[in-house]
Amino acid sequence: MTRYRFLDGMGDVVAEADHASHADALAWARDEEETPEGVNRVEYLGPEGDWRWAGALEG
Repeated sequence: MTRYRFLDGMGDVVAEADHASHADALAWARDEEETPEGVNRVEYLGPEGDWRWAGALEG
């Protein structure tokens, strides 16, 4: 499992969760019923302890 964080348009973290893959994290971010409002960007914790971009959210 990889740690993901979900950020709003201002770059503030609105949620953190563990997911098996980028696709799972992005799908969770797109699910309006589960995800906090305002998620704009998804990042994951890389092997060196740095946050990295996980992919784009579609409109």
